[in-house]
Amino acid sequence: MNTTMKRLPILLLILLLALTACNLQQQSPPFAVTLTSATSVAQAATETIPPYTPLATLTPSPTLRPPPTFEPPTATVPATNTPTITPTATINLSVSIPGLNGAETPTPTSTQGCTPRKEWKLRYTIQRDDALIKIAEKYGTSVNELAEANCISDVNAIVIGHELHVPGDSQPVEPYVCDGWEVLTPLNGTQAIQGTGSITFNWRGPRAAHNLIRIVRPDGSIFESVVDLRQNQEVDLVNNLSMAGNYTWYVYPLDSNYAQIPCHEGGPWTFMKSASPTITPTIQMQ
Repeated sequence: MNTTMKRLPILLLILLLALTACNLQQQSPPFAVTLTSATSVAQAATETIPPYTPLATLTPSPTLRPPPTFEPPTATVPATNTPTITPTATINLSVSIPGLNGAETPTPTSTQGCTPRKEWKLRYTIQRDDALIKIAEKYGTSVNELAEANCISDVNAIVIGHELHVPGDSQPVEPYVCDGWEVLTPLNGTQAIQGTGSITFNWRGPRAAHNLIRIVRPDGSIFESVVDLRQNQEVDLVNNLSMAGNYTWYVYPLDSNYAQIPCHEGGPWTFMKSASPTITPTIQMQ
């Protein structure tokens, strides 16, 4: 009896454990539902939180650099072409009339042992295109007396800038007005002069008693003509200017003694003409 009583709690405990296990097996679905509901609640709670979106990777911008410095290109100097000098015909501008001088001798010829005339206190400086005959006429003396007073042995040898002793107490008033030159016909540079007929030279310049027209032909030879109190002259082309080519002409104003007045000459002016026909002499039958 005592043994049975001792084993009874153990059996009760085993029975209680068996009933508990049975109840647990019967109640498992509700627990499952409950767990499922808890999972749904957890998911619902999770969905209320916005999903995590990773930030886009920033693309690094290029670093700005200072603009490059441009050096201007070095200019290349083109080679200089050496100009070719075209020889021109030598023009003789010597004057065939008294008092109209071309280039003067660099050093005048003076009389040895001569003393300039001291009582002539007035002085005159030789200018371009001067001649002793013009200077003597201007101061009321003669060429020989002026040359002797200044120890000049050659009346054609004077130097620009040389100072002369001249008579008088004051400088004479210049009687001439050196008006400017203007060419009328033929116009400077004309190239349409025919080879036949005549050509008329017209100009405007200083008023003078005479005018010397000097025309330099293409070969360097010279044709001259003197007109009185006029500023025009007609020249026959066939007899005087028959050559073809470039012509150069000048006008020299002269006083009553055919010496150039103290005014510069007109020109040089140029024109071109064609060749003149050759004149065939006519033979007269007797």
